Amino acid sequence: MLTVLEAIQQRRSIRAFSSQDVSDEMVAQLLEAARLAPSGSNRQPWSFVVVKDAAAKKELRRICAGQHFIEQAPVVIVCCANLNRYSVEEKKKRRREFRESGVDKTLSGRFADQKLMETLDAQPVPAETAKLGAIANTYIAIEHIVLTATALGLGTCWIGGFDDAAEIRRLFGLEASLLPVIVLPVGYPEGKLPAPRPRLKREDIVMEQGKK
Repeated sequence: MLTVLEAIQQRRSIRAFSSQDVSDEMVAQLLEAARLAPSGSNRQPWSFVVVKDAAAKKELRRICAGQHFIEQAPVVIVCCANLNRYSVEEKKKRRREFRESGVDKTLSGRFADQKLMETLDAQPVPAETAKLGAIANTYIAIEHIVLTATALGLGTCWIGGFDDAAEIRRLFGLEASLLPVIVLPVGYPEGKLPAPRPRLKREDIVMEQGKK
């Protein structure tokens, strides 16, 4: 199995999949990688639908601008941001876990003020803040899936280009609190892997302190 750095280096967006099946054991490994992903305040605001049914994949292809490899992939994971994880009840639950696990003893600044945190936890999270947080943290879990898939010899492709998230929600009977954000085909790559695409140089993305 590849190291994390090797998986990062070898990952490609795969748009052609072989007919070889992806085992349930492998799918379980991918989902376990997502389950272990970090998230702000440990909210874990993600939910996943594992799709193998041919008719459902055909519908996903239609919704996702007709991209044929979605239907071709043996497994498609519909990745959703779960807005329910930002409810007051969930916030209080995560706070209890902080205390029980001893994490609260490592906090500093305003976050170490227990009374302040309890006050904040009792207040609803603004809808837009919850949405942004849920999506951002779900992306972390998705990348855990992507890198684990690469390490296992599988290919994936992030697909955020779909016409209507509500249509995906209706297709799978998802609650309104579940926001589909990425459709992720998974399978064994067919043919030669694509060449790596150009990346910015390190000096183009790292700013030295005091320089503009």
